[in-house]
Amino acid sequence: MKKFLIILMVLAMASVLFVGCTTPPTPTPTPTPTPTPTVSATPVLTDVQTSAAVSIFDVTSTSTLYMNIAEVGSSILVTGTAPSESLVKIYLDDVAVTPAVAEATTSGLWTVAIAKSSLGDDGVKVMTAKCTEVGLDESEASNAATFTLDTVKPSATTLAITAITAEAVTSAITAGAAVVDSAIVGGLGTLAAGTWTVTIKGISTTASNIEISDGTTPTLWTVGAAQAFNGTIPGVRFNITAPLLDSAVGSITTLTLTEAIVSRAKIGTSEEVTNTTATTAANYTFTGFAYTVGPTYSAQYAYFSTAPVAAQGSTIPCLVNNLVDLAGNVQTSASSLSCTVGAASATTLAP
Repeated sequence: MKKFLIILMVLAMASVLFVGCTTPPTPTPTPTPTPTPTVSATPVLTDVQTSAAVSIFDVTSTSTLYMNIAEVGSSILVTGTAPSESLVKIYLDDVAVTPAVAEATTSGLWTVAIAKSSLGDDGVKVMTAKCTEVGLDESEASNAATFTLDTVKPSATTLAITAITAEAVTSAITAGAAVVDSAIVGGLGTLAAGTWTVTIKGISTTASNIEISDGTTPTLWTVGAAQAFNGTIPGVRFNITAPLLDSAVGSITTLTLTEAIVSRAKIGTSEEVTNTTATTAANYTFTGFAYTVGPTYSAQYAYFSTAPVAAQGSTIPCLVNNLVDLAGNVQTSASSLSCTVGAASATTLAP
């Protein structure tokens, strides 16, 4: 009996040791619950169309987008996708357009009509869409379409014309007797506007006795007798005589040169127009100004130049028509302009 009890005790101890060496089972983790959404899914803006469902511009384009008066009509259509049966609103510059609301179909498509009056004033607009699903808050804004609304036709607004001036050389004695016996337009080179001086430095028997300067660079000459200068001052021919040298040392003659320019005209437009229509000669009808160069166009101005036709002080009319602005609006009413021809200068009305 004693042996039997000892055996039972040994078996019990072995059982305890065996159990203590086993690896406990790994518990199964409790799954994290999926949060219930509180904000509606973001819709997508896909197209902006005329009321006849013709696309006006690609909403994904990175180019400058326009919407003109013909495209707007009485209303436009905006299309896109959104959660099924959600309510969709259109926003312009983050302000909801009312009453422009539509319900997405079961397939998620939607179309919202926006009246012309709801588009506001002309200018740059940023259009987005937001939607609201049942029981959820309104979504974030969709992709944006930035465009310029332009519902005004272009026109010509200003006209300026300058008259022809001839090349000329005028002289003035600034000290002592005259140095230059005569000076006329001619000689070598092209005459350019500016002021030159001819100074007697010494008598006819003195070396380097004449100085000719453009105000920056003086040139010395030796004149012992009458001498014609042809090209020293570009575009001018003048004479110096020995008696003048001997009797008027220190005297100065100032020569003022006036560059000839053709008549010019400049027409301003109410807004930027296409270069093609701005440079189409048929779009301009002058009376009394037969231009030979132009039109050229830059920064809302068309430029013209002509042979000596315009008479200073005369009145010149001009009709301008068929200009097209960058949005595609076409001028259908001619602009009637008129101006009095003014005095010209070398740079007046230059493009």
